[in-house]
Amino acid sequence: MAGHATTRLTCERLYPNAKLSSERIVPLSLLDATTVDYSATCAAWLCEPPAREHRLELVDHLRQSLTIALDAYPQWCGQLLAVTTVNKRTVPHTQRFGRVSICYGHRGDPGVEFVTAQATVSLDQLHPVSRTVTQPFWDRTATHLSEFVPSTRLTNPLCDAGVCAESAHLPAMAIQITHLTCGGFVLSVKFAHPLADAQTMVHFVKDWASISRAILRKSHLPVLAPVFRPDQVDALAAGDIDADAPDERVLRQAEKLPIHRYDWWNPEPGSSRSSDVPEAFRHGEIVPVGNHIPWSEWDLKAPVSYFVLHLTRHQVDVIYEQARGGAVSRISRHDAILAHIWSSINRARQMQDDNGPVHCDLSCGLRPVFHLSEAFLGSPILMANIELTGKVVTATSFAEDGRESLSLSHIAQRIRETVARLNDPASLGAYLHRIAYEKSPQRIWTGFLGQRHTMVTTWARAGLYEVDFGLGSDTERTIRYADGVLENLDGLVLIKEAPPAGVAGAEGYSSLTDWTDYGVDISVHLRAEDMERLLRDPLLLPEESR
Repeated sequence: MAGHATTRLTCERLYPNAKLSSERIVPLSLLDATTVDYSATCAAWLCEPPAREHRLELVDHLRQSLTIALDAYPQWCGQLLAVTTVNKRTVPHTQRFGRVSICYGHRGDPGVEFVTAQATVSLDQLHPVSRTVTQPFWDRTATHLSEFVPSTRLTNPLCDAGVCAESAHLPAMAIQITHLTCGGFVLSVKFAHPLADAQTMVHFVKDWASISRAILRKSHLPVLAPVFRPDQVDALAAGDIDADAPDERVLRQAEKLPIHRYDWWNPEPGSSRSSDVPEAFRHGEIVPVGNHIPWSEWDLKAPVSYFVLHLTRHQVDVIYEQARGGAVSRISRHDAILAHIWSSINRARQMQDDNGPVHCDLSCGLRPVFHLSEAFLGSPILMANIELTGKVVTATSFAEDGRESLSLSHIAQRIRETVARLNDPASLGAYLHRIAYEKSPQRIWTGFLGQRHTMVTTWARAGLYEVDFGLGSDTERTIRYADGVLENLDGLVLIKEAPPAGVAGAEGYSSLTDWTDYGVDISVHLRAEDMERLLRDPLLLPEESR
């Protein structure tokens, strides 16, 4: 970020206050294991200056409340382990290659890395209060919040195994507090993905914040009740996943799910990319079990721009009504927003005359369909492949007054139908069965990037703005802005609530009737030349006039 510097001040490892009586090794779920090679789950909160009485002891207070919160989350301090050998005899599914566990309660646990830093920049420079009004297209290319994320390398139990002597000491979680010149600060948190998706991360930060509030108010500490039971996911698998061989009938049922099967060991013919086959399998025959990786569709050398696009509540309503087609339907506002941005991105990519498929790879949380609570920890997620032709996704229509508009109804319906197909418990059970018998859970990717793919993560209703550490007064909003921190890769999109305007505290945000009440922020990472076309698109932002 030009014009200022960020300096790391301290770095330490933190542990729970309460010590476990013995070491524990807990196998993570089959779905958790598929995320080992995913980028870290990461978010940053831009916080207003604390009340005067809290400023000098800010770091000590956050450290103290964090160690108390870790009593309910001791696994965050542990070491991720992976099976890196191929068993030639029958073993339980948790002991096959690529399966992942967390080991914690040992005196050699790596702990949680806790970093403090200072930056010569203010909150107003990072996020102007008027941004949602004055900057509907907010250029983040040169002001990425990744600068305030700890540079700590997190453990990857497959990449680290046998390569790095210090791998056992790499943490699975890191936190950074960065002091700003105005007295505010940035709180950033990042997790190794097998341990936490966005839902888990925000739930943990809210629990930590509840401890903080209790300490400051000198009240009883809340009882934290996260659910760390990854075996509950595997128990939903169809058939016997510990048998010698998979059930072919069950495998066929898994094929009903609308997901990609990109075989990471099966590169595109003529590609110079390596096949990434693990050492344990390199001396045997590799039979493709999915589509090859379409590297030719992704120009990794092309510059990528990053903008946050803001839709007001009224604009969301306009898009929603257009997507419904004037009829009562089950289309949600999220369906409509996703249809709108997916269509816009494909127009920017000049797919109007393309009859080939384009894909919206939508990350879907499975807690509701699995009947798991919001407190359930881990990464129970799967990417849906929403597929249409480029020509259909970019189609427009003309109203009686001659104005061009988006034809969103068909796209939104396809999104809704695809997500509904993904949320079929029987097919998901069959999918878990299939993962249990993959040579490696990390081999199959259910999404990709490049010109024909848009990979979307949604944090709607995750509670980003409900985080309240109790550092301000009851009448002040303490979180100025919150955002997920993604890599700047062509085709990555994050949909989330916009920051509240003039709301008193986190309670004001949690009482909203709809997550779009303060508008919606859409983080878009797109090839620079495509981004230029996207921002010039007259259909991107509906007119505000009624």
